[in-house]
Amino acid sequence: MEVSNHISDFFEIESKTDSSQKINKKEMTTDEGDFTTHYIYDSVDMLIRQYCLKYSSDYTLHYNFEETDYIELSFFFGKHIVKDVLNGKPNKYLPFHSYLRYIESGSKATVSFEKECVYEHLDIYLPLTFFDEWSQQDERISEFTKAIQRNETYTMFKNVKISQEVLVLLNAIKTCCYQGIIKEIYVKSKVLEILSILFDQHTKGKEACAKVMYSVKLIEEDKQVLQQVKEYIDTHYKEFPTTEELAKQFFINEHKLKRGFKYLYNYGLFEYGQQKRMAVAIEMLEEGSHSITEIAYDLGYSTAVAFSKAFKKHFGYPPKKFQVN
Repeated sequence: MEVSNHISDFFEIESKTDSSQKINKKEMTTDEGDFTTHYIYDSVDMLIRQYCLKYSSDYTLHYNFEETDYIELSFFFGKHIVKDVLNGKPNKYLPFHSYLRYIESGSKATVSFEKECVYEHLDIYLPLTFFDEWSQQDERISEFTKAIQRNETYTMFKNVKISQEVLVLLNAIKTCCYQGIIKEIYVKSKVLEILSILFDQHTKGKEACAKVMYSVKLIEEDKQVLQQVKEYIDTHYKEFPTTEELAKQFFINEHKLKRGFKYLYNYGLFEYGQQKRMAVAIEMLEEGSHSITEIAYDLGYSTAVAFSKAFKKHFGYPPKKFQVN
């Protein structure tokens, strides 16, 4: 995999100046592939961009968020899943799904692309204060705005399917022929309409998930026990404890342990422990002073091969490739 600064520079978010207002597309073709940015909308407090990428070989793009001054509402299209590692945590972005998040300043991301695959996504960049007026009316929005104030990465929602209704609204924004203040009012109204639909879908999805997938009654005592289990895994992630062992240790029913933990923390027990192990692995690899064998043993793996297999399954590529990059 190759890494090149000029590609990340090409996708830097910048507002068009008055002299370049007629420019609605920027293109670049290199040995690495073909890249296009469509300038859909620019205003003082909102930018909308659509990106199209096609790499000629498997590629890893490294990106640093030096100073984040926007909230990102993203829509992924095409046929291919986009994978990245943000501050040591892996993420997957599904085609025809949307995501709303704030990425803290100083963050580091590694994005993986497969050769000859066309990746396309549309991003709406909102000001950091965009949701402030609703923060006192909705708990989710309140948590989101507080995270932004603390400069902490926070995802408001993810994996929300892009409905036909949202596609129509996005197309209306892209084909808008108004100018000046009328266009600004029109585009912002469409963005608010899109957000209302996505919030509604997200809420209904969480309710259905809670009722169908993770149906379990938790009293306050259960939640306290599950919090203790989480804290135990945080400090004993090298031990790979089984569900049965944890249930016996914390005197909780196995079913309630599995379902309750997933419901409260959005990860299964093993998945949560694996997240912790892989985050530590990334930190050690970035330090550059540890061999893969040393990292494997330090994280509790019996062999370097076992660790490498787990790492590749988690991130999509082996630790050696990360070390090289």
